[in-house]
Amino acid sequence: MEHADLVTSSEGNPSHSVPDPQKKGFLLNAPVLLLAEHILGSIPLWEVKSKNRKEGLREKEVVREVYYRGELRKIPLVIYASGDLGLPNSVDLELFRGFERWALSQLERKKVLDPIVRISGAEILQAAGKEPSGAAYAEVDRFFLRMAGTMISAGRTKTEVGEGTRGSGPLNRKRLRSNKGIVFKIFGTVVLPGQPNKKGEMVDKYEVELAPWYRDSLLMGNCFVIDHSLFTGMKGSLSKLLHQLLHNLFYLGKGHAEQRYSDLVGYWQIKRYMAKSKVMEQFAEAHCELLKRGFLEHWQIVPVGVREQKDFLFIWDAGSAWWKTEAQLPELQAKYELGEPHHRDSDPVIDPFLTALPEPSTGAAMTSATDTNSAARLLDEIISLSGRRKDPDVWEKWWKRAIAVVPHPRIWLRIGEVKERKARGERINMGSYLAKLIKIEAKGLGVPWAEDENRTT
Repeated sequence: MEHADLVTSSEGNPSHSVPDPQKKGFLLNAPVLLLAEHILGSIPLWEVKSKNRKEGLREKEVVREVYYRGELRKIPLVIYASGDLGLPNSVDLELFRGFERWALSQLERKKVLDPIVRISGAEILQAAGKEPSGAAYAEVDRFFLRMAGTMISAGRTKTEVGEGTRGSGPLNRKRLRSNKGIVFKIFGTVVLPGQPNKKGEMVDKYEVELAPWYRDSLLMGNCFVIDHSLFTGMKGSLSKLLHQLLHNLFYLGKGHAEQRYSDLVGYWQIKRYMAKSKVMEQFAEAHCELLKRGFLEHWQIVPVGVREQKDFLFIWDAGSAWWKTEAQLPELQAKYELGEPHHRDSDPVIDPFLTALPEPSTGAAMTSATDTNSAARLLDEIISLSGRRKDPDVWEKWWKRAIAVVPHPRIWLRIGEVKERKARGERINMGSYLAKLIKIEAKGLGVPWAEDENRTT
């Protein structure tokens, strides 16, 4: 870990400070908790808002990480843009958070969320915490048009295919091909104010048809908890995108998350740097905002790979603000009566993007277990968590053996579980309890030494 940069903060959480009601632009009372639908929240859909980009990107390939049948799986997805409007960006994310907040208020008041909802520009701007203006209303128009045209393809992967040679030298251009897959939308039909709807009626609000998978998942309570006041208090585009991404990664890792820099460059369409100092500078403001608000406890950048394969690995641990909001999920589900019988259809909610899951591969599942850097980070964390041991050499040897066979995301998940139980005040020996959990994991994988130890204990 000698190459890692560790960033911590002892500052308080300003999202819990008392706001100035006279401050211009203040529209939200802190804290404001909302529920964000989980399936969409786990997809890196959004990109950085860029003033210099003349034409929006038409498509991008992303990976969605989910737990499925007890395993951490990666789902390849392709996001297709709404024509020249490009892909949804960080401003659209702000408006979408406002839309979610408004939808919850309708659900609380009416006890139902219709398949087609009607919302005004003023309502979504107020819910998003934005000042009304001509530019803001134009942005709302673009938001609904962009979201209505955005499609998410499951089961498709982009492949670069050379176009052959012409004349004396090869062409450098590449063309993209996609395999067959299933395409899903977030919003179906969207009718703008002043336009006729399907019934031929002129509407005075935006009429938005919600995708069935999105609406059903939300009504079943398949959600994250978002501190909306914390989100709206951040200024940077990268800050908001990182906040959105980490909600899913922290959920998967029980407060711990890792992501390669090259992935973030592709997801958010940002400039890629090769120097570590430039990467640190690029993300400094975003991490500073999240640290100050208590959403992060600390973060690191670790160099991985060499030469052409050079990359960086971001490592994050959740702060108190994330743990506090995550703990509110059952209370908020009950408040909005999510998952109750009157919200359920006859069929259970099916995650539509699971159709894109590749077949399980033992080699792929164990890739992380053979990563030397990952193993070293895990061992450091475990030794630090365990404290003083009677036989430290034996203890370290046992853990090296476990780290070599148990997938690392599963170990990080268990570390988060142990930390959470300790934070709740349970009197446990963190190292011994973690070892017990990992023995269970190893036994489930059919590891011989785990079976032998269970018989002798």
